Amino acid sequence: MTSVEPIGRVPKVSIGLPVYNGEKYLEAALKSLLSQTLTDFELIICDNASIDRTGEIAERYARADSRIRYFREPQNTGAIRNHNRTIELARGKYFKWAAHDDVYAPTFVERCAAILDTTPDAVLAFSRTRFIDENSRETEDYRHPLDLGLPNRVRRFLQYIGATHILVEDYGLMRRDVLMKTPLLGNYVWSDMVLLGELSLYGRFVEAPEILFYRRLHDERAMQAHTDPKSLTVLNDPRKKSQRILPTWRLFGGHLSSLTRAPRSFSERAEILGGFARRANWHRRKLLSELLVATVGKSF
Repeated sequence: MTSVEPIGRVPKVSIGLPVYNGEKYLEAALKSLLSQTLTDFELIICDNASIDRTGEIAERYARADSRIRYFREPQNTGAIRNHNRTIELARGKYFKWAAHDDVYAPTFVERCAAILDTTPDAVLAFSRTRFIDENSRETEDYRHPLDLGLPNRVRRFLQYIGATHILVEDYGLMRRDVLMKTPLLGNYVWSDMVLLGELSLYGRFVEAPEILFYRRLHDERAMQAHTDPKSLTVLNDPRKKSQRILPTWRLFGGHLSSLTRAPRSFSERAEILGGFARRANWHRRKLLSELLVATVGKSF
C-alpha cells in the first residue's frame, strides 16, 4: 500500500474518497473538493487497486496539495471495505464520503459544517441535490422524500426500513465521533441504508436549502451498472461470488442490530419493533421468495 502523508495539524473535516478505476471523472471531483471555501480539511483517497490512470491522477494531486492523503490497496478488497478504510484513516471532527464521479459547489463543506457547529442535536448535514449526466449537464433537481429532521428519533428511524429513495444524505457531513459508534458499512447490500437508520437514532439530519451537491448519474455508476442484489453483493465483496444471499432478510437484520447499540427507551424499542412487524408484513412475499430461492433454488 502506498501513501502520501499529510503535514500540519489535525483538520476540522475529513473527506473520504474511495475509488476504483475512476479516471474518467476523478479530476473533476478532486477539483471541486479542493476548491471548497472551508479549507481546513484532509482528503483521503483510497484506491482499490485500480488498473486505469486513477493512481497516476491521485498521486499527481497529492504531490501538489498536502491536504491529500493517498492510499492504494495491492488488490481489490471490495467496495465496502474500501469505503470503511477511508473513515478508519480519518482524523477530523467531521467526516464525509465523496464519490469519484460527483462534484460540489465551493460552499458545500462550509455550509454543512456551519449547520453541525450550530445545531447540537444534528448528526448529519447535507444539501439539496441536482443530478448531472456524464457530460456534466444538469438534468433535474432531486426532492428528498423523507423528513429526516423529525424530532422523534423512532419516526426518523422507521423511515429507513424498506425505503427505496436515492441515498444522497450518505454524502453529507457527519459527526465522526457518532459515526464511530456504529459498525460503519456492513458487508452486504443496502448497508448504507442501515447505517443511516442507525445514525438517525443519535440525532437529526439537516438539509441545507441550497443546491450544493451535484450527483452524476451515468451508466458506469455502481448502482446503475449493478442493478440486482447479487451483482451488488459481489461488487461490495468479491469473495461472495458463489454465496447465496437474502438481501431483504439481511437488511431487516441490520436494522434490528442497530437497536442493540443506539440509544432507545423501552417504549421506543416497542414502537420500533411494531414498525418492523408492519413492514415485514408488507414485504412478506419478497421475504418468502428469498427463502425459497436460497433453499430450493426457485421462487413462486
